[in-house]
Amino acid sequence: MMHTKVRDLTLEAVFLALLIVFAMVPGMTLGFLPVPVVMQNLGVMLIALILGARRGSLVMSVFIIMIALGLPVLTGGHGGMAVLVGPTAGYIWAWLFQPAVFAFLSRFWPKKGGQIRPGVFQSFVLIFMIDLVLVYGMGAVWLSFSSHMTFGQAYLGNMLFVPGDIVKVILATVIVKALPEKLFQ
Repeated sequence: MMHTKVRDLTLEAVFLALLIVFAMVPGMTLGFLPVPVVMQNLGVMLIALILGARRGSLVMSVFIIMIALGLPVLTGGHGGMAVLVGPTAGYIWAWLFQPAVFAFLSRFWPKKGGQIRPGVFQSFVLIFMIDLVLVYGMGAVWLSFSSHMTFGQAYLGNMLFVPGDIVKVILATVIVKALPEKLFQ
């Protein structure tokens, strides 16, 4: 029992650190949309795929608390309460729910003979659909509210992120496939 708690805590700390490391990769602004292209969402995808609902949501909760405390844990060294209500807040808050939504939806996708984790195709489809619906949706709702765009304009602006997010989803699913099964137990 103690071994499992130590392993879980270690994995959670590693993935929290990974999110912070991804923040060091400079974001790319698009100019007309106040939402940069960032690598941190790759970290959130990995957290959802590897840690599951409980541990993944815990890591994302701690991450959001760190942001609220003003720690510079977001791309560009940003943090603080203003970020959690600014134009990109909807995307950040959606990250909190991504692990739980992935875990919930993956329960309905059949797994092959005793398989613990979802397959590559299943993981790709679910993470990409969660990105399109949950993350882009919550992001667009808040972006439209905070920047006085229509929801349609904000959501359509998200389509610029699709090619990069497809690459990130592929990376996340390939990385997860390469990890040992015991990591998921």
